Amino acid sequence: MRVFVDTAWNSKLHTCYDSIADKFFEVERLTELRNYDEIFLDSMLFPQIWTELRELVMIGCRIWYFTRPWRWRELRNRFSNDLKRRLKAKDVRKTDFGDAYLLWKVYEVSVAKGNLEKWFRRITPIDIELRPLLTMEKVYERWLRKAYQYEALGVDTGADINLFRDKLEGLRRTIVAKARELWPRFMEVAMKLGLDEDDLGGLTGLAGTLTYLGWPLRKPSMHKAIRYFGLYKPSREDKLRFMERTGRRFQRHYSGSARRYLNLLTTAILTKERRFPPKTRDEAKTLKKLIGTLRQLELAGV
Repeated sequence: MRVFVDTAWNSKLHTCYDSIADKFFEVERLTELRNYDEIFLDSMLFPQIWTELRELVMIGCRIWYFTRPWRWRELRNRFSNDLKRRLKAKDVRKTDFGDAYLLWKVYEVSVAKGNLEKWFRRITPIDIELRPLLTMEKVYERWLRKAYQYEALGVDTGADINLFRDKLEGLRRTIVAKARELWPRFMEVAMKLGLDEDDLGGLTGLAGTLTYLGWPLRKPSMHKAIRYFGLYKPSREDKLRFMERTGRRFQRHYSGSARRYLNLLTTAILTKERRFPPKTRDEAKTLKKLIGTLRQLELAGV
């Protein structure tokens, strides 16, 4: 049994579509879906739902989330007739019920074409352990950066800066400790990349990069990893072909969070080499070296 969910936040209910029973319903908590074998979510993974996702994963539920949110408008147009017929509507507009139904349509087509992982990404136990921490680390880092900006403008933020700096450092230490539990040879990988125990920022970047890579449960090729981290540069001919095919201007889509942690890792490595700031080719080189190191350790029996 599987269910497709348009997630909600701020006390709103999650909208669900059961494709087998062909019915819509709403739940207050995702844990109410424990009787389903597979749960497909939209791309909105709010920090507060990770506790619920952990409970579901622990009892054996397979959870996937939609990875191409920029395609929503295109998908609504593509399946407009299906939406009108199922929702009994005269026109197509964004609704929670419609988005839950669209997730099922995308699933159905992707399974038929054999490219499910192009549209959905499975949530792993590693995601459950580290993604909530990485999300909070990103928030604290943003707050600290803004505090420094306000201080540069003459605003007295001394206490706030110390508070955010301590919280960020403590959270990064927690992330590194958790990473060492999940990957027994985490520090061996770090040392092969040129990091040591004191490189807290670089180790956090390594933990984040490994999490978004999904290693070892997912082992993407270098080509797919380059695209996922946004390190590719399309040629002018590729852009023109895209515009001719779609009628839209080419836009590069990738995981900004994954790229942030790769940048953090690359910055730590280049700082030791007295080179700064990192460029795209430096990030690509770091990613290639990381994947190569992981494969070597795997062959050695890690």
